[in-house]
Amino acid sequence: MSLRLKFALILLLAVVTTALAIPREDVILKALGIKNTTLKVQQGLDLQGGAQLVFQADFSKTPAGEHDKAMESLIAVIQKRANFGGTSEIAVQRQGTNRVIVSLPGVKDTGEAIDRIGKTANLEFLEVSADGQSQTPTGIDGKDVDSATADYDPTKAQPVVRLQLKPGDSTKKFGDLTTKLSQNGHYLLTLLDGQPTFGPATTEPITDGTAILSGNLDIKQARKIAEEITAGALPVPVTLVAQSTVGPSLGKESVSRSLVAGIIGLSIVALFMMLYYRLAGVIAVLALIIYTTITLSLYKLSIFIPGYSIVLTLAGIAGFILSIGMAVDANILVFERMKEELRAGKSYVSALETAFTRAWTSIRDSNVSTLITCAILFASSGSTPIIRGFAVTLGLGVLVSLFTAIVITRTFMRLMIRAEWSRKPELYGLKKGDIS
Repeated sequence: MSLRLKFALILLLAVVTTALAIPREDVILKALGIKNTTLKVQQGLDLQGGAQLVFQADFSKTPAGEHDKAMESLIAVIQKRANFGGTSEIAVQRQGTNRVIVSLPGVKDTGEAIDRIGKTANLEFLEVSADGQSQTPTGIDGKDVDSATADYDPTKAQPVVRLQLKPGDSTKKFGDLTTKLSQNGHYLLTLLDGQPTFGPATTEPITDGTAILSGNLDIKQARKIAEEITAGALPVPVTLVAQSTVGPSLGKESVSRSLVAGIIGLSIVALFMMLYYRLAGVIAVLALIIYTTITLSLYKLSIFIPGYSIVLTLAGIAGFILSIGMAVDANILVFERMKEELRAGKSYVSALETAFTRAWTSIRDSNVSTLITCAILFASSGSTPIIRGFAVTLGLGVLVSLFTAIVITRTFMRLMIRAEWSRKPELYGLKKGDIS
């Protein structure tokens, strides 16, 4: 790819992401003919407030010695349902011996949340006789399902739910059942919380553990059912005993102060880069601006990934700002190496290319170690979504900063270094005597 084409693509990327990142991007979208679409960075409970639900567990049919275990399982299932992707700043906490508090940022209408979290979601498969007069339990239920996803069946032109049975006994049991049904002409009926959801329907032998459940569903219903099945059934019934709307725990003033502090910090970093590295610093600041627009755009576009959208809290903002430091760090390594190569007598073009080549190893290793840390934080903080949010924003920021530092800064520098006027040592923080 030619240098000019790369530059043109980077400018296009900068324009698009700037249009998406500004607060009133909906005006631009409407001007482009895209209506009824509003993109915004989703905020956590500490920034925008939300709803708080209190559920009470029913232990009437649970032995006394198993209450604690049932509560742990209940909290895990509710956490999955309320925070399917694991990145939203949703808090699920135990209160006393039999209550669970769920805090949902940005939720004003709690009806859907109550139905989503409090639904039992017991999945059962029944064998229905050919004449429809008898129903027989098959012994296969939600515990045999490994995962469920919403899909689209082009042959039936409708959304479906794709089940993946657990390998081993579950897959074998389901294969034996569907083989028997295909031979005796009986039907398979799928119940969710005791209600017929799919079928009765004929079935072919399914021996690979993948079942397609279809019915009169839209894509939203299919996703909801799939998420409920994947999260699992509640180990004990629950009842909603209290609900309330809560305000932001930090308040607008605290958020404003944090943003002002962040802007001041970024301005000082930008000023340092321009004063110390001169022309190269200006290029780094431009790349940093593009980095910011790309990152904010990704935050907004994440709403199109159901269950995995990024919700920003102060912890997430900290991860974002920290990743900016990583981006600046990469530029500093390159620019310092370039100054060394110039002092060694190399030409400007050669010094630039050598600087990026030799600095890449250090940049790669430092960023990979940060990404590994983010992965560990994400994987080990299932019950603490605020840490997951920090890990996601930091990890995403590191990946974007790598792109801007190595691709965008490098492209800008390559174009600039071609010009005769740019080949002066003082433009890079050097003195004439430093270059032999």
